[in-house]
Amino acid sequence: MSKNVLVVDDDPNVVEIITESLKNKGYETDSAYDGIAAMERYDSFKPDLVVLDVALPFRDGFRVCDEIRARDVNNDVPVIMISGNSIPDRMLMGFNSGAQDFIRKPFSVKEVLAKIDNLLAQADGKKNLREQKEFLEDEIQKGQADYKRINREIKKKVLDLKTLFSLSQDLNRLRDPEELIHVFFLTVIGQLGVGTISLFCVENEGDPYLSCAGGKGLRTGILQTVRLQRETGIAKLLMKKHDVMELGRARVWGEAEREATFLHNLGFRYCYPLVMNSVLTGIVLIGGKISRQPYTRNDFEMFKSICTSAATGLENSRLYAELQSTYLSTIKVLVSTIEAKDAYTRGHTDRVARYARLIAEEMGMSKEERDTVSFGAALHDIGKLGVYENILNKPGELTEIEWEVVRSHPEVGANIIKNMKFLESACDLVRHHHERLDGKGYPDGLKGDEISIGARIVAVADSFDAMTSNRPYRMAHDYSDAISQLRRQGEKFDLDVVENLVKLIERGEIQE
Repeated sequence: MSKNVLVVDDDPNVVEIITESLKNKGYETDSAYDGIAAMERYDSFKPDLVVLDVALPFRDGFRVCDEIRARDVNNDVPVIMISGNSIPDRMLMGFNSGAQDFIRKPFSVKEVLAKIDNLLAQADGKKNLREQKEFLEDEIQKGQADYKRINREIKKKVLDLKTLFSLSQDLNRLRDPEELIHVFFLTVIGQLGVGTISLFCVENEGDPYLSCAGGKGLRTGILQTVRLQRETGIAKLLMKKHDVMELGRARVWGEAEREATFLHNLGFRYCYPLVMNSVLTGIVLIGGKISRQPYTRNDFEMFKSICTSAATGLENSRLYAELQSTYLSTIKVLVSTIEAKDAYTRGHTDRVARYARLIAEEMGMSKEERDTVSFGAALHDIGKLGVYENILNKPGELTEIEWEVVRSHPEVGANIIKNMKFLESACDLVRHHHERLDGKGYPDGLKGDEISIGARIVAVADSFDAMTSNRPYRMAHDYSDAISQLRRQGEKFDLDVVENLVKLIERGEIQE
């Protein structure tokens, strides 16, 4: 591709000699004879190089060179200045204006052509380097943008994984099905921004349908009468597909079509199965996002992961409930053994367990803490299995030796249950329900806060029932007298526990 060269000189002979020589070498040329015309030709001709005389009419070569440099920000257009003056100061001025070379008149045409060839080659090389640099910088910027984008995506993935791990731990930790379902709903709403959600579960092993276990964003009363077939309908399709199914666009027929249409009309858009050990245990239904934005692939992956954790949590809570039922059966057998030895305390254990649980609820204890209190209260006298029946049923006063045998029952009881994993949390309550706040109790002489709140609750419930029950050596006290006695014994009983017992009596939850 030929290059454009602009020749500017007030001497037409100089212009003609240079332009003709350039044309013979294949260059395109244009010319000007004063400083103003030079800039006009520069703007229209767009030269690749300028041969510029210093002494020009209207505007000298230095000013023209300054204007060229103002337009040529990348310094791509070389300028060769020509002057009949050989004073070095003039050359310096030219270089300061941005000229690349300087030729003194008279000049050699060969010298001029050689310098033009050389400067154009340098300009091409410089331009190519600059363009490569700009290209590389652009690629680097694109790479940095991609890096930032990928880094953001990775960070989000890591955050999602951390969130899922934390949620999985929370859902697997919960044992109360109602609490677990509530947390599950809030989790899905919080993570995905869904407007409506509901869970249908199998209530009993032999049920042929799934019923509503709760929901958010809809009046649950609408859903309470809804039943989804367990072996047919959308349940059957979900078991085959085992993926998120869109209710409004699913190609279904028969029972599945009827259920899908009904649920879609209620406002649900998608459903997903809860499966454990290849058995369908539930179906989760969600509506659209509150933001009205569509769900992304990541949203559905998050949704499925949360549902999987919820399915595991629900199965764990079911197994825990079965285990609790076994525990309670075991406790009832143990209690019946105790009461068979001591006819006067028949019903005492059940009443103490009930009083203790009510007090724990009144004091705002958690469900797990209430269960521990209830177990501990139910087993508080289990150590009496090691006490002789003639001592337990003795109508008169006990001897000191007999009292020592009776006082051993908390320690004996704790030793009986300490190796039973499911009762280990109640061991403290069994051992310490006869401790006193002043440290004069038994078997360990604990005092104050050394005695757990659970043991203090059992102590009050146990003493209250003992006072209000007939015994071989005395008749029962009425409730008001029993409360008065408890209040007078602040050195022995936790009066805060006593006052919570009073509240229950005043409300009629504990009656004579």
